[in-house]
Amino acid sequence: MPVFLSDFVHAARWLAALAVLLAHANVLISLSDIMVAPHGPLVYLWWFVTAFSHQAVTVFFVLSGFLVGGRVFAAMERRTPFLRAYFVDRFARIYLVLVPALALTFALDALGREFFAGAGIYELPGLEGAYEPSRILSALAMQQNIWAGQAGTDGPLWSLACEFWYYLLFPLLLLPWARAYSEPVRLVGFTLGALLLLLLSIPSSRVPFGFVLWAMGALAARAKRPLLSAKYLSLGIFLAALVVGRLAARGPLFEAHPVLHDIADALTAATLANLLTTLRFSESGFALGNSALHRRLADFSFSLYATHMPIVFFFWAGAGHIFGADWHKLLPTPTHWLVTAALLLVAVATAFGFSRLTEAHTPALRRFLHAAVAALDRRARLGERARWVGQGRAEGL
Repeated sequence: MPVFLSDFVHAARWLAALAVLLAHANVLISLSDIMVAPHGPLVYLWWFVTAFSHQAVTVFFVLSGFLVGGRVFAAMERRTPFLRAYFVDRFARIYLVLVPALALTFALDALGREFFAGAGIYELPGLEGAYEPSRILSALAMQQNIWAGQAGTDGPLWSLACEFWYYLLFPLLLLPWARAYSEPVRLVGFTLGALLLLLLSIPSSRVPFGFVLWAMGALAARAKRPLLSAKYLSLGIFLAALVVGRLAARGPLFEAHPVLHDIADALTAATLANLLTTLRFSESGFALGNSALHRRLADFSFSLYATHMPIVFFFWAGAGHIFGADWHKLLPTPTHWLVTAALLLVAVATAFGFSRLTEAHTPALRRFLHAAVAALDRRARLGERARWVGQGRAEGL
């Protein structure tokens, strides 16, 4: 990947994670009069930038498809078996963050429910049964908001569950074209992938639709040529799709016709996939500033996404406990802005520290798991060889 394309991907990752954090932190800022009363430019800016969380998740899906799906295509072209190493890498990437994120969520939720019980935040609709131990198991099984409800207050983990299944589904559904495997293996793999997709589609259309968006990113890594060769035009079209989705995909019309939301998401995904393809074939990228800074911020974007929500709930409940249960519904005062700024700082700092303990060690965990799997494979081969030798001796006698 060219450096300028890598810089763009890094910048898009951390900006998308920040967009999700800002949207969720906005629970402390009520701008119910934004359309009827004058405000300062910073308030209008806050109102505008805190409503991109939905588009940010779409960006995550497309980027994931571009990075991971592109590697699947490359692995298939090498015509050597790749599934075992691929699944080990995906497992390490997901679970090294998921398990501690769940532990942090339930610990912080327990503290919040103990000290801020009167605020009514941890009793909101949608959290019924969220603290049952079975929810931890369903989250670990990647069923959050698919076949099971969410675990604790960490609702954003639903998209992580989707990502996990897309990681599995994509190579399985492409297996018929993987010449490194025998025909029976390819048939079994494809059948398994198709059955998994069907089962995951039964409770909601969210999984298959998200898979389409994810696949757009994968195809962007595979495309032989871009639809548009002008990078600034492609960037402008993508940003326009983001803004249209932000401003238009709301209101009674969109609420009455949910398919319009899907159209807006597909437009965002398609224009981003087009931009990524254009950059693949460009000789230069955009002036994004310090490459190292974008990389460092992207390095803990996954952790920020996975850990920020229980912190948001903790601040939300704590503010309600201190200032009153309806404090977050009041028009914002300097105190509202200060509490929100503190929330943002704590969430980012926590995510950075969390990432140093978790996802920063992803390469080491992958090496360990690869070595463990290889050792098990050698042991199995030796056992099989010993069995055949023993059987041959028995037949000789």
